[in-house]
Amino acid sequence: MQEYRIERDAVSAKRETIIRLLHWFIVVLLFTIAGAVFVLHLMGVEAVSNLLWLVVLTTLMGSAGIFSLAYSEGRRILMRKLVFVLDEQGITRKAKGCPDVKINYFEISDLRESNSWLVVEGREPQKRIAIPKEVMGFEEIRAELSMYHHLSDRAKISLKRIALPVVSILSWAAVLWFQDASVVISAGVVALITLAFGSHRLWSLLHRSSKRPLLWTSLGFAWLAALMLIYIRIVRP
Repeated sequence: MQEYRIERDAVSAKRETIIRLLHWFIVVLLFTIAGAVFVLHLMGVEAVSNLLWLVVLTTLMGSAGIFSLAYSEGRRILMRKLVFVLDEQGITRKAKGCPDVKINYFEISDLRESNSWLVVEGREPQKRIAIPKEVMGFEEIRAELSMYHHLSDRAKISLKRIALPVVSILSWAAVLWFQDASVVISAGVVALITLAFGSHRLWSLLHRSSKRPLLWTSLGFAWLAALMLIYIRIVRP
């Protein structure tokens, strides 16, 4: 029985920290711009009277940044907890706070590489193990599993995964582009529905994480910015 896990060296950890700090700086800068313009508007400064769109835009961009931060932080914490075990029967994924997932070699129905992950799927729909390339011994795991199932040449494209972002982008584009209030309202409803689905996905991923305050903040700002944008587009077409 052999265990495999992610072990980061000092250089990788330092690079990761720098990227996170830069990400935070951009998010804080965006919200600072939004707050400054909004405060100046409340103070009656004429120069910013027509810049409410900038408040909404920077808030949306900042919210997207927080969404990205929350996701990356949750992913980083999750990956630290992952342990993969290879034995005579199959592969097992262990993670603290989550039930073990075991796929026997004879149960493997698909083996493929997708976005820097080695994906192992069992015959049962709920049996799926994704192994990141950062795991020490990744090549050894892939070679071992390839002895029992052919490694697929092409990754499967999930229509469910790309449908939501496409619909979201198109609906928000319609909110920004069209002048007719009825069209803006209809597109806004669709956009809010996609935002609700995205919020649910993020919540499902991170609700057990220690980063829950970051999650609540990102969801709150995202919904506030979305409602503000739709309202402004309806009132000021």
